[in-house]
Amino acid sequence: MASHTQLVAGLAGAIGSRFRSTQNQLVFVEYGGKLSRLNLFAPGVIVSKGSTVLKGTWTFDLDNGVQGGVGTGFDLWWEQMTAVARQMVAQNGARIVNLGAVSFTAINANHLQALVYGTAPIPGSNDASNKLVTGDVFAVRTNQGNFAKVKVVSYGYDLSIQWVTYRLGSAYGVLGSGYANPEDVDLSADGLHAYVTERSGNLVRVALASANRAAATLITAGMNAPQQIALDEAHQAAYVIEYATPGHLWRIDLATGSKTAALSNINNGVGLVLSADRQFAYISEQTGGADAGRVSRIQLSNGQRSVLATGLTNPFFLTWADAAQTALLVPERDPANRITRVPLDGTAPTLVVAGVPARPSSVALITAGRMLVCSDQVIERVDISADMGMLPSGPLLMGIGFVPFDKVLPSGLATTDPGYFYAVSNAPFGGRLPLMLNHQRAANDGAKFYRVLVDGVTRTDAWSDYKWSGTQYVLQTIAPVKVGSKPNCYPVHPISDLFLWMNPSLGMLTDSTVLTDGLHTIELEFLSSSGVLMASSTPLTIMVNNQRCVATLAAPLLIGASADSVCGVLRYGSNTAATVTLGYAASQPSGYATYALSVIKGISGVLSTSGGVPTPLGAALTPTVQALLGTCVVAGFAEYLYVAATIQNGWSRQSQYDASAAFAFVLAP
Repeated sequence: MASHTQLVAGLAGAIGSRFRSTQNQLVFVEYGGKLSRLNLFAPGVIVSKGSTVLKGTWTFDLDNGVQGGVGTGFDLWWEQMTAVARQMVAQNGARIVNLGAVSFTAINANHLQALVYGTAPIPGSNDASNKLVTGDVFAVRTNQGNFAKVKVVSYGYDLSIQWVTYRLGSAYGVLGSGYANPEDVDLSADGLHAYVTERSGNLVRVALASANRAAATLITAGMNAPQQIALDEAHQAAYVIEYATPGHLWRIDLATGSKTAALSNINNGVGLVLSADRQFAYISEQTGGADAGRVSRIQLSNGQRSVLATGLTNPFFLTWADAAQTALLVPERDPANRITRVPLDGTAPTLVVAGVPARPSSVALITAGRMLVCSDQVIERVDISADMGMLPSGPLLMGIGFVPFDKVLPSGLATTDPGYFYAVSNAPFGGRLPLMLNHQRAANDGAKFYRVLVDGVTRTDAWSDYKWSGTQYVLQTIAPVKVGSKPNCYPVHPISDLFLWMNPSLGMLTDSTVLTDGLHTIELEFLSSSGVLMASSTPLTIMVNNQRCVATLAAPLLIGASADSVCGVLRYGSNTAATVTLGYAASQPSGYATYALSVIKGISGVLSTSGGVPTPLGAALTPTVQALLGTCVVAGFAEYLYVAATIQNGWSRQSQYDASAAFAFVLAP
């Protein structure tokens, strides 16, 4: 199950949103007229701190700094079960987590609110199992909802402790007001301005530092219920879709405000994103009839539509599911109230998370396993990393990207379960592999470093990830170091700053292209601060393949003859029953690919076929001249063959191994 955390409630219709990564902040609109923000780390105010001796069998109230006996206000119980057996127990709804021997002063409210708390007591027995040793630090979410850090100053039947308790300030705030039913917001590349659509028909631009509607600049007006925005600032343009029948996809010149209809056949459009090359628009429409709840890809140059999904329940704003743009995340509104993943490769949509609050409108993806969902009155954080074993007792090597370790078959190929948002079947691994590590368990077990071994050889990869500094994300490079006599070691993330990393469970980005194509075994070694081996992960054997696909089209033949070499024309005379032979071949050295072949006349498809590779020797389409021409006497055709590798790295399909071929010809008497 995904983990849901409510961040703010009582909103006036949260709809469109964008994640402002430099501020670790969600910027969103409220239909009631506000442009608002939600800081993911709320500021903390100290409400209680000090040092004391916590007596054996006594309780302690971290919110007020007092100890006593029985009562509903106490957060901790220093329980003495026998003369030896002892434990620190959370009380009255408080939650607790042990951090180990970390810097007490370095931990602040940001760190504390990012931790995962539980009810399991911390072992404190007077024997080798004791975790509450001198210098140990643990964290508590109090029964009043505050956050505390506690340090063991000295251990004994009476425990000397130091503590600081923080009350979090408001993470939510209004940046500006006075908008006329705002629907969406998009952020400029400079991070200082926002563009807002108003249902009354406007697109406006405003500085985030002074964001009241009165201070905004009107870019354009006269649209019909404009919805989601897609900025293209590199070309001084914004694209806006209308909720109308018929509605438009407008291209708006940001300098002049002039509008051009990029598309005019939209049926109650709501969601909009553009492909990276700006050649395609992906839209969600709240259509009726047989294609109700439609998500489509439309080529902007000619309006050609490909339907990716139908049957969605009131689909709303769209978000790319990954940087490679292989799939879309789509909120489905009531009564479904869920987030769905729509792949671009034509496979069926899959459920990402169910049970979000009513009327979800937009999704902001923070990391690969964490998203923010705007749902009318509520914004919540949804963590799907918990589904992949990020638990204190979970596996040390969790998997590769979104693929859990136990979804890798004995063949080394990955197959995830039906309904899982990252759907793969018998897929090999290739490219740069994200190894997912359970830092929390490793840290709880006392490990300080780890090494990654592939086929028994330690890896030396370096990679970069963002870490929150308290005010912004700063890019950090993780490179191997020597610990004791052990080279090629990497630090285990302390629990106190685990969720300050953009990718909390990332343990390595390792280059598989230096490996041979075939089976390889990955294992992690966990070391103490001096380099002593403490534990090893269960070995994981994967199939690696980085071989490229091949796509070949033969020259079209008419009654055995090819087109003339000057004009590229196949002459059929009056023989419209003659056969045109369109030969093709699609392959991948190990068979890890699929192919699709299409024949287009003008701008309309006339023939297509698809399947797995390799194609049979001598494969060909053999239509008659009449079947190709239809009512035409002379017609131009284009063949297009695309071979798509099924190789993936756990985060996305590795399209760099795809291949394609194209051929054009003309049929004439």
